[in-house]
Amino acid sequence: MTLSLGEVKIAWVSPGQHEGPAETIGQRLRRLRHERGFSQRELAGPGVSYAYISRIEAGARRPSVKALRMLARKLGVSADYLETGSEIRDTDERELQIADAELELRLAEVTDEAEERLARLLKDSLEAGDGVASSRANIALGLAAAHGGRNDEAIERLEAGLEQSPVAPGARPDVYAALGRAYAASGDPARAVELFERCLESVSQELPADSASRVRYTTYLSSALADIGDRPRAEEVLEEAVDQAEDLTDPYSRVRVYWSIARLNERTGRPAAALDYIRKAIALLDVTDDTLQLARAHVLCGSIMRSQGRAEEASRHQEFAERLFGPETQTTQAQR
Repeated sequence: MTLSLGEVKIAWVSPGQHEGPAETIGQRLRRLRHERGFSQRELAGPGVSYAYISRIEAGARRPSVKALRMLARKLGVSADYLETGSEIRDTDERELQIADAELELRLAEVTDEAEERLARLLKDSLEAGDGVASSRANIALGLAAAHGGRNDEAIERLEAGLEQSPVAPGARPDVYAALGRAYAASGDPARAVELFERCLESVSQELPADSASRVRYTTYLSSALADIGDRPRAEEVLEEAVDQAEDLTDPYSRVRVYWSIARLNERTGRPAAALDYIRKAIALLDVTDDTLQLARAHVLCGSIMRSQGRAEEASRHQEFAERLFGPETQTTQAQR
């Protein structure tokens, strides 16, 4: 098995695992016994005689569950490993490999290899009938496609993953946010509105005390409503979000609301109001020191100022964003 993060690749072999034909239980028992320096008599115990061990090693007898546990304990391995040659179940192995590939997608600069691995794991999961693993692989591939701007592929993957094993909106807001954005970017913002309405209803019913989740989906919904030109309703849901945000101790939820209001005001030709809210967002982010979000906020503030013809002030915000995250990243974030 290989774990890879960026340029770092770590490969290991499970205890006693060798290439070539798979070991039988008897061959594995004999190898482990020799590696640990036991004779058959020394390994024997109550209910498991040395003659019984000899027959297992010769392939003439399959050990009972009780014998497996006793022998494994003496040999210092798990009963699963003694029986199958693997320390974990197939489902756990797939989950581990999918989780590793998900991490590589998030941390590596080039993700082609991770996507190829996930595609193989998806195929294996489907063949094994492992719905949870196939869902997770599809969702990971969908998020990668969304990040790469491949919106049609993102929609196909994310919808398939959610169908294979539904995930609650309160548990994975990143999945639903990516799907909604892909709908909007592919020219169907009305589907994004429908999606975020369902998500907002879900978290309101299932997580009534989770104000942060309600605020998050309210801001997603307001943005989608603005995309379809329903500005009055977009403003209405944002007003609800403002009321909710005032009671929140989580600064990021309040920042999300202020930022959404700023963007909505910018779209509706009210740059002064937009600047007021974006400054509130920046002030909160300065306190919480979230570099990425702070850089994005300065990019938006600079964009608003440029639209007002205030080039010098806009440049200062752009320079600040570049210092936070570098000019190349700043440009990329501004496009998201």
